[in-house]
Amino acid sequence: MAEDRKDFQSDAPWASAMSHRPDPNRVGSLQMPAQKIVFDRPPAIPPNPAVSTAAIVPAKGNAKASDPDLPREKEPAYYDVPMLKKPLWKWEIATYFFLGGMSTGAHLLGRAAARFGDGGDVTKMAAYLSFLSILPGPPLLIHDLGDPKRFHHMLRVWKPSSPMNLGTWAIMAYSGAATSEVVRQYLNDREAHLKPRERNALNKLVNNGTLLLVQDAVGAPMALLVASYTGVLLSTTSNPLWSKNPWLGPLFTASAISSGAEGIMLLLDAKRKGSPADPASHRVLRTVDTLAHGVELACMAGFSTYAGEKAHTLHEGKMKGWHRASLAGIIGSEVAKYAPLPRMLKKPQRVLSNLLGLFGGFALRWSMVMGGIEAAKDPRTTRLVSDPAHTPSA
Repeated sequence: MAEDRKDFQSDAPWASAMSHRPDPNRVGSLQMPAQKIVFDRPPAIPPNPAVSTAAIVPAKGNAKASDPDLPREKEPAYYDVPMLKKPLWKWEIATYFFLGGMSTGAHLLGRAAARFGDGGDVTKMAAYLSFLSILPGPPLLIHDLGDPKRFHHMLRVWKPSSPMNLGTWAIMAYSGAATSEVVRQYLNDREAHLKPRERNALNKLVNNGTLLLVQDAVGAPMALLVASYTGVLLSTTSNPLWSKNPWLGPLFTASAISSGAEGIMLLLDAKRKGSPADPASHRVLRTVDTLAHGVELACMAGFSTYAGEKAHTLHEGKMKGWHRASLAGIIGSEVAKYAPLPRMLKKPQRVLSNLLGLFGGFALRWSMVMGGIEAAKDPRTTRLVSDPAHTPSA
């Protein structure tokens, strides 16, 4: 039976094509007994003069293919196609990162003042600032997503392993706590316009110790989560500027605290018109702001050291101006804060210091978000992500 199979011959036109060939990968013409099958070569693609020859040379290895002497714009790529898809984020995300950070920082400082200090105007201004600055958050996110249903769909599932899904739920929980606090402050302010019976009932409701404890037990952790999750979200991507960088979360948290303190001080100065004195509340907030700026600068140094050459877009690329502006805003805020000026100039001095600090916080977010877009376009930077020599252990 085996011999019959070995000697089997077929006259089918495709039988010879199924037989063994010494050169099976060769593209050409095959002669068959019954018919002729010709495999034509594909038409030649004319060269594109706009694409340089260096751009279509395959890279030999990962980062080793990057010649330090070769200009960055001549770095070998794959037919001028980026290796990574650049982020589609625009100004909406950078603005949301800044406003969300200022809101959470103000909320934390306001509730800390209520729990460990006399509260008063600091707690009140913090409540209004945290609520007003978080209001644009959902519209900015929905506008960036392009479809309102996409934001809604994130709330249909609970996935703690996803920073984006966890962050969406954290924003919703924190927004509830911030709204509850601003309603409490508003009703307390309107207390004088209510009847005595309504006033007593209202005080018992909005200032109930158990309800405030529940509010703080939910609001404080959620505020910390929202303040840090934006940086953690960036570090979990494959973008070369952000990838696996452990300093982004602490950096954004420290920046949120400083932005919240500066925003509260601006509102306090706006309320106390014509008062050049430096109140005790300002002194405490100024100390908190200085400590937060110190942590912020330390985290920025740690971020740059960890990223190394992957932070090229911040130090030498298109975002170097914004990166330097963030450093100038933070340092300039501290210089303006402690400069020896006459007593009558203390209030303009505080305002200038706070405005510089807020500008530095915004410039930090802008340079990080837009710098990631530029980093994804750079072939040399994207290769460094997979090179162990350029990815130090955390």
